Amino acid sequence: STTIAEFVLPRILGEFKVAHPQVHTHLTVGNSEMIEHRVADHALDLGLIESPSHLPGLTTEVCCEDELVLICAPAHKFARSGKVRPQLLAGEPYVNRELGSGTREYTDQYLRGCAVAPEDLNVVMELGNTEAIKRMLESDSGVAVISRSAVEREIKAKSLAMARIKGLPMPRL
Repeated sequence: STTIAEFVLPRILGEFKVAHPQVHTHLTVGNSEMIEHRVADHALDLGLIESPSHLPGLTTEVCCEDELVLICAPAHKFARSGKVRPQLLAGEPYVNRELGSGTREYTDQYLRGCAVAPEDLNVVMELGNTEAIKRMLESDSGVAVISRSAVEREIKAKSLAMARIKGLPMPRL
């Protein structure tokens, strides 16, 4: 799926290609739901997704861990405050991943567990990939929950910040 394809697989595929230059690989990128369906339809041999499979007949195995974090611009009030209560997310401009995204599925579960209905968020935009979300948030246009591995460079460069919020970072397999 998208985050895995953008932030995890490129290095692994590069190392594989160096070790096995004769092997030709093809990478299909889409959200978790799309990849899951393509594997079920036998259009793909293998899929790496960011959420549990919901289709019967597919076998899944955990292959790595990730964490979801709340991000915002460094000037945002959440970046400057102590630990933020999850309920405060409902009042902030929120940038969401699209339906079918593993990140969105995990985030919606997290919010429901904090007694925040995902429908109550002030969603200002839904975007189909993490890079677009990061670029949008650099303009201090809201907050979002994304993979820590996807935002490490921006945090180090101080173009984005992680906000401290109860329950996040949240591990996901």
